[in-house]
Amino acid sequence: MLHHKGFIIALLFACTQALDPGQASNFEISPQVAEEHGCYQNCQGILTKTSASDLEIFGTQFDFDFYDTAANFSGSKPGDVLKLKPVDSSTLSVPPGVAVYKMQYTSVDLDGSLVPSTGFIAFPFAQTPKPFDLVAYAHGTSGVFRGCAPSTSPNLFDYQSWTPLVVAGYAVVATDYAGLGNNYTAHKYIASAANANDVYYSVRAAQTAFPGRLSRQWASIGHSQGGGAAWKLSEHKLVQGAKSGYLGGVAVAPVTKLHDELEAGLEKLKAVKNIHDYYILGVIPSSAIAIKAVFPDYKAPLLSDKMKKRIDLARIGQLCDVATSGLTHDLSLDEMFKNTDTAADSRMEEFQKLNSPAQGDSASKPLLVIQGAEDTIVFQNASIAAFDESCKHGNHIRLSLYPGLDHTASMTAASPEWLEFIADLFADRHFPRRCSKMTIKPFDLEHAKAPLDSV
Repeated sequence: MLHHKGFIIALLFACTQALDPGQASNFEISPQVAEEHGCYQNCQGILTKTSASDLEIFGTQFDFDFYDTAANFSGSKPGDVLKLKPVDSSTLSVPPGVAVYKMQYTSVDLDGSLVPSTGFIAFPFAQTPKPFDLVAYAHGTSGVFRGCAPSTSPNLFDYQSWTPLVVAGYAVVATDYAGLGNNYTAHKYIASAANANDVYYSVRAAQTAFPGRLSRQWASIGHSQGGGAAWKLSEHKLVQGAKSGYLGGVAVAPVTKLHDELEAGLEKLKAVKNIHDYYILGVIPSSAIAIKAVFPDYKAPLLSDKMKKRIDLARIGQLCDVATSGLTHDLSLDEMFKNTDTAADSRMEEFQKLNSPAQGDSASKPLLVIQGAEDTIVFQNASIAAFDESCKHGNHIRLSLYPGLDHTASMTAASPEWLEFIADLFADRHFPRRCSKMTIKPFDLEHAKAPLDSV
């Protein structure tokens, strides 16, 4: 049966057409294949538009040789550098003066097995007398398939997210996460424990790749998926002692407890006029793929057959985030879900227990959490609940709430605060070992640009 299913999928791949021989994502899907997966005229129109958006980011020549698993992976140790390659600046759309290297390194999966991961290291233009202060950046959702790796994008999947750091003089190491770029393993999307490993070992690999050029001490920052990784990293056993060099971190719009957030989200969506004003629905397909990557027997018991067919279509087309999210855009809540009782999804609860931060673990270093009050993916109440739970266990967290801002806007709008926080970490400023929560007062909320996340 498995062989038969694999043969069918291979045939379906044959019905898709890459727009370029070096393309690795968002393959063209024929109308016939789309219709076989319940994607008719309206859905196909959305898919054409959203795939074009993805290809603007990830549609460049994919360097298959670089992203293929290194020959020296077997026998390597966590944090080992497997490949290192300077990136031709003429192919990049990054701030002037920035130098970028792509890296493949060894990380650790959820089950403790070794996996290759890729990412990039970005340096400011001017050499300094001392090593560059190093910040590990964990990106938000880019997709769940290999072609959706930030390091293959001309702007390295920047949305005014990591570039403020390098402009401010920091060196930045940014993991793709295992399974993006390299496909030795499936990407474990929003599996914060695995993603945190990828962040940690990217630092070790970067320090090895550039000995004496990067500071021993380092900080982390992540957004959305990466916000969950940054928060989970702060609780990681390997960063609790001074020997790790870890100073603290920032979690912006962090994904924390998937099961609990979906439960609250579904209740909220039942009471609104337009469910598609809430972008949380867009991450449902990727979340189902994520859980199946951890639990291969996962059946997605809450999802309708129609939604499951759309998810299969995402796999066939190797769609990145915008197109995968767009597969929900013409569906009602009833068309997406056959059951909205999240208690019926025990695997999702297990996934949460394996991965979520704020479940009682201690963190020895300070953490700043940034949350937009109008976030339609990570609801404000979810971050407040995670903050409250973590604070019960003696952790020192500063939670800043930003009125009027959605999921992506909070990353940029809060940059003055998180840049100052990171600077204070490197300056060894004393942080009170307590929790604090504040609501930022906007200068002019009525006229401030506050874009909503949308498909």
